[in-house]
Amino acid sequence: LADLQLDRQMQVSSFETWEELGEFAMMFTKAVAQAPYKRQQENTGFSFYLEKSWCGGVKVDRSGKGLFQVWKRQIQQFNRVSVEMAEAIVSVYPSPLLLIEAYEKCSSEQERVNMLANIPVHRGDGVTATCRRIGPELSRRIYLQMTSPDPDLCLDATG
Repeated sequence: LADLQLDRQMQVSSFETWEELGEFAMMFTKAVAQAPYKRQQENTGFSFYLEKSWCGGVKVDRSGKGLFQVWKRQIQQFNRVSVEMAEAIVSVYPSPLLLIEAYEKCSSEQERVNMLANIPVHRGDGVTATCRRIGPELSRRIYLQMTSPDPDLCLDATG
């Protein structure tokens, strides 16, 4: 196995049960199926070029039209937050005020910290569709960003 991994640069995986092998085969097949889509998403032509829809800004008129898009982009500013994750959060809390009000209704600090953790995040369509959740770490970071009075707070620090 060491010869295969080091000299031939091959990946070697061992499995205890046939179920583990089946899960690995399913994961690998899904990754292969998604690869062309991911390559196309990353192919902008220039390494420094960002899509206009992301870096072009959002217009907000006097009636407030466009604020929802600003809120969604604010959530996307967090490290390791995808478009799908931001859409999941803003679908439940369509404005920062509604999120703050929901935090205020919680009975404990722990409930506030984990309030967003179980929001489902849907990604992809058809065979490659997945459903996961926001998770406790992002929920904690958003809670801290929305409620902390400390302007120097590091949201990605552990502990």
